[in-house]
Amino acid sequence: MKSLGLKIEDAILLNKDLKKYIFYKNGKIRLDFKNKEALYLYNKMILKYVFNLEMDFHRDALIPTPINRYLFIKNIFEERNIKNEVQKPHSQIKNILEIGTGSGIIAIMIAKYYNCNVYATEVVKEYIKVAKKNVINNNLEDKIKIIDSKGKIIKGIPELNNKKFDLIISYPPFYSINSVPSKRSFGGAYAKEVELIGGGNYGENFSLKIIREGMEYISHGGIIGLMMPHKPKERRQILEREIKNLGLILKTDEIKTGKRIRHIIKGYNF
Repeated sequence: MKSLGLKIEDAILLNKDLKKYIFYKNGKIRLDFKNKEALYLYNKMILKYVFNLEMDFHRDALIPTPINRYLFIKNIFEERNIKNEVQKPHSQIKNILEIGTGSGIIAIMIAKYYNCNVYATEVVKEYIKVAKKNVINNNLEDKIKIIDSKGKIIKGIPELNNKKFDLIISYPPFYSINSVPSKRSFGGAYAKEVELIGGGNYGENFSLKIIREGMEYISHGGIIGLMMPHKPKERRQILEREIKNLGLILKTDEIKTGKRIRHIIKGYNF
């Protein structure tokens, strides 16, 4: 893989359509990332030329940031020790469950870079079509199975019955119960109602269900890993307490891309 990131000047050379969205600030070239089309085109360039992935996104969906998703995965797979316990080396993390795959970006990165088998769930049928197409375009049909969750989290999904996973991973919906889909813009797109289903006072309910239901599906030595935005800290605190209450070993980390901070919350099933 090339170094992470793609200079705007290089992105414009690779895709001249991006010229429509440039401006200059303090003598430096900038892209208008408030424009959905600019964000869409730029992130496709990053996936193609940095990660060697042929990816598309649904035009009405949130536009994923490839680099922080890659750093999320890398953090989990390449960590070795936790509280003097030896974690399974990443070569032994083989069977993965991703909750809420969207375009399939996390599942595809895991399968490509860590040679894993991934079950990836999604509830929006239009996103499922895009994810399946992305899997095919990256020749990963033998590694990734895209599943229609039909509104379930883990329990009640027939394809997951009697399965155990070395890693259950998600960048889950995290909006509180009072979030409004039609008034605010999220990630270059208007959020669909289904993308605002975090629930609870701090958007923690969906993630709590992943952790609780995941306990029946995680293998010994396995990991439940979630990525969360920086604010509010109360949401992270609720999830961290629940991980410890369920008897998992808690480990947290931060990743930073530009000015954006993301928190990785992990529960180890030792």
